[in-house]
Formats: sequence, C-alpha cells, structure tokens
Amino acid sequence: MKNLSLTQKKWLKSIHLLVASVWVTTGLVMFLLHFMRSSVETDEQLHLLNQIIHFIDMKILVPAAMLCLITGWLYSQFTKWGYFKHGWMTFKWIITLLIIILGTIYSGPWITEMVSISGEHGLTALSIEEYQWYDKSQNIMGVCMTVTLIITIFISVFKPKKK
Repeated sequence: MKNLSLTQKKWLKSIHLLVASVWVTTGLVMFLLHFMRSSVETDEQLHLLNQIIHFIDMKILVPAAMLCLITGWLYSQFTKWGYFKHGWMTFKWIITLLIIILGTIYSGPWITEMVSISGEHGLTALSIEEYQWYDKSQNIMGVCMTVTLIITIFISVFKPKKK
C-alpha cells in the first residue's frame, strides 16, 4: 500500500481532528440544550427545542462522526499506524464504531420520538412517561458517548503503550 506524503498526512490529520472536534462539540451542545427545557413555556417552544436537537444530531453530529470514521480509516490505511498495530488504536476503532452503532440504533431514534411526541402533545409531553424515558435515556447515553470521545482524544494524544 502506498503511503501518503507528509503534506497529505497533515491535511488528513487536520481534517480528522476538525471533524472529531465537531463531533464532541455537538454532543456537548445537545446535552446543554437539555437544560433549556426548564425555560420552555409553550407547546411550540418545546417542539422547536426538540427539532433543534434533532437537526444538530442529524445534520452536524452524524456527518462529523461518519467523516471521523472515514478519515480514521484513511489514516490507518495509508500511514504506518495501521488498524490494530497498537492497543490504543484498536481502542479508538472499537469506541468509534460502538458509538456510531449505538447512536444509530438508540440515540437517533429516541430523539426522533421526542420530536414526534412533543409535536403531538406539546408541553404535556413533559409529563408523559414515554417522553421522560426517552429524554433521560438520551441524555445519559449522550453524556457517556461524549465523555468517551473526550477520553479517546486524550488516548490519541498520549498513545499509551502496554508495559
């Protein structure tokens, strides 16, 4: 396999770091938007808040996660790092794939359901058990995913080795 030139590696690494930053930031923003629910006063405001979270998830977070996966694959494929040569690299692959899969199966659909419930019931959605469950589960999973991504960034920088 042909390796990338130094300039190509720098471009690829820069893009990878940028999309990883966007991924983490959007996770944090989605979590912080949860706290705006306490100031919601109308049916439309609650529905709009959920639509905004859904928009951020689908239009910013998901593309950033996919680009991070693709640039990570390219970096592994066309540099000396490889896929499973180092334990920290294997950890990054497992975490990246796990978060994308869990987000696709659980988190994304939960957010979609919250948009639907709040659109149908307005402010009374806040007292509906199903909505409360989606809200709580999504926030817990979102925090866990974002913290794990942050830890993964530190692992990428420190590159711990087995002793």
